[in-house]
Amino acid sequence: MEIDIRFIPVPPDPITLSDRIAIVIDVLRATSVIVKALSEGAAEIIPVAKVEEAFQKAKTFPRGTTLLGGERNSLRIEGFDLGNSPKEYIAERILGKRIILTTTNGTRAFDLVSSGKEVLAACFFNLRAIAKYCLSHKEDLLIFASGDEGNFSLEDVVCGGMLIEKMVEEKASIQLTDAAVAARILYEKFKGNLIEVFYTSRHGRDLVEKGFGEDLLYCAQTDISEVVPIFREGVIRI
Repeated sequence: MEIDIRFIPVPPDPITLSDRIAIVIDVLRATSVIVKALSEGAAEIIPVAKVEEAFQKAKTFPRGTTLLGGERNSLRIEGFDLGNSPKEYIAERILGKRIILTTTNGTRAFDLVSSGKEVLAACFFNLRAIAKYCLSHKEDLLIFASGDEGNFSLEDVVCGGMLIEKMVEEKASIQLTDAAVAARILYEKFKGNLIEVFYTSRHGRDLVEKGFGEDLLYCAQTDISEVVPIFREGVIRI
């Protein structure tokens, strides 16, 4: 079993990826929203790349069954029901609902790795569940850090490094690529103080400036969910 990780969101070779499980990580905040929403009872999540696509897709479902969520420039999109803070996604608002989600980085990433043997969504909330799932399936992995508008994202790679650490602790014989080794080393630097990752990263600082500082503390919680979101045929479910 081999683990690799992409430090920047460059589309992987579809043929190579078809033999691997792909794990999408966008800690701040798309995959944190996805894990939280499904943990709170959302029926499914449909990630889309564009705002107009979200509005159009919502029209195809019965009234009252679907909510629009997401962000542009970290802010809630005009006309949307929800933004991109996982704290918004509580059962009282989303239980049984379909959520059409569009964000700057995370939702696009699912399309980029859609050729994977399976495609999962991970964040700090559900790393233990993701590690357990992957170890039981014994497939090679590609951890796909969603990045920050095409650039390296510190928090996503550190989260990937933490996942690698959890899996190696359970199965020492796992093979790591050089990138996976580097991600694990980077995680070790922040181990025990994950919130520092967010305050160090460019995107984390930007969220603080825009008034979302509480989201950093919230998204730093580890292993609070057992859900394993799986992306198939354009829809994320558990």
